[in-house]
Amino acid sequence: MPLQETFQQIEGLFSGDRQAAEEACARLRALPREEVAAWLASRVANPAAERYLLELLFDHAEDALAGNQACHSFCRELAQRLRPRLRRELIEAGEISQVLELIGQVEPCWRHPQGGGPMPVVYKKMPAFLHRTDAEVYVERYMEYNALLRDEVGIAVPHFDARIVERQDRVIIYVVQERVQPSSVCHIILREIGSAAAERLYRAILRELGKLYRYNRDHAAQDIQVGLDGQIPNWAVANYGGDANALTEHEKLVYLDTNVPMMRIAGRDVIDTDMYFQALPGIARWLLKRLSLDQEVMDRYYQMRLILLDFLGNIMVRSRPDLVPRLIEVSNEALAGPFGAEEMVPFTAKEVEGYYHRDVSIWRLWRSLKVIGAVSDGVSSGQWRSLGRLAEIYGIWTRPIF
Repeated sequence: MPLQETFQQIEGLFSGDRQAAEEACARLRALPREEVAAWLASRVANPAAERYLLELLFDHAEDALAGNQACHSFCRELAQRLRPRLRRELIEAGEISQVLELIGQVEPCWRHPQGGGPMPVVYKKMPAFLHRTDAEVYVERYMEYNALLRDEVGIAVPHFDARIVERQDRVIIYVVQERVQPSSVCHIILREIGSAAAERLYRAILRELGKLYRYNRDHAAQDIQVGLDGQIPNWAVANYGGDANALTEHEKLVYLDTNVPMMRIAGRDVIDTDMYFQALPGIARWLLKRLSLDQEVMDRYYQMRLILLDFLGNIMVRSRPDLVPRLIEVSNEALAGPFGAEEMVPFTAKEVEGYYHRDVSIWRLWRSLKVIGAVSDGVSSGQWRSLGRLAEIYGIWTRPIF
């Protein structure tokens, strides 16, 4: 069989389940090492090879194949060949996920599902699961949520996918999302925007939120709710031209924060919300539940008035309090107009400022508890130097958030 045809078959195996990927590894070991290295390096841009690369670069395929010395040596040598070509870059460390990008001489990308051309992506590393079945359920809900937002609610989202990577002690999900230009993300635009353009941009966001409001209203009889985090960094302007003050309220927007499937059926979240708080130490998780802070955090993504209040508070967090008075007026117009069916109470400047201070305090508490959890884990494993991280808590409570 010609070598190229063999490689095509192996590539197909890498697209399958774990057993198929192990068969692909076995077949690769029987081929000349130089040919294998050249083939894989040339196919980095193909999604079929990326499942293998994720394990190789992020989570050490050797761990998953422990005991097979031949495969162990092969993976180590191949990693040494490819590592100079690729590196991972942390774009953002969020409250739940880490946003990563693969960068190298051959830029890793996926194929665009519509045009087939290269599609740069980012990977959002989610909190670890103990069991693969739980991870598979999460991925299923993630795919449902994205498809529902796009096809039924009518809110545009980047092209999406997910990969599950298994290790000996845990299972990790990498949510895959089409990469948008950083300059098109709305909190970046907010830094240089004037008040008139900011109002137009907000009206465009309200237009998208109106779609969510109508969907939830129309499906109330089925007891189905869809939520989202409407804060300004979670929106991007499609085909952004670079002139912030030339924006109108008719731009197409893309919603970015899709890695958490916010869906409720009969009042119950489709995903156990405990996973969102597992980075915190046990006493902190108990305290959050005791004070009902976990429920307060989650509820804000399902109630339209709270979504808008959260948006206004985040404008203050982003150091643009000058925009808030006019945006409050626009919000109250929406409460009386498109969202008027529920007779929501108008916002006041005092309420927004109070929410801002409370939200910042919750954020600082969350970050502090995460540091304490990391220090606790370090000390329990004998890494006493991790105690030095406690000094970070002072900065969390004294420095500006952004």
